Amino acid sequence: MRSVPYEFVSGLASEFGAVECCWRESERSFTGYVAECWFGRLPSVFALKWAAVVGYQVRVRCVSSGPSKFVVSIPVTVPQGSIRLSGGQRGGQAQVVVHYPSAY
Repeated sequence: MRSVPYEFVSGLASEFGAVECCWRESERSFTGYVAECWFGRLPSVFALKWAAVVGYQVRVRCVSSGPSKFVVSIPVTVPQGSIRLSGGQRGGQAQVVVHYPSAY
């Protein structure tokens, strides 16, 4: 099983015609996160290629709600980060600070 950065999956998903791509936590993924790539058509080739890359089964679902009809879930790694709040709790601004590991 290989860990693949989310940014890499997201970039290639757009080249394959993904409508949207995001990441979320997952208890099923060996990395703890999955990229969810949304497609208007069944993304068979995309899913098969990613399964070969990560050496792990990817999940393809047909859903009734969401940005599109089909979604592929791929195990990914995400950059570690922190949230910085400025201006107090009310009316303040939140800023996400991303910390990339040296492996990127």
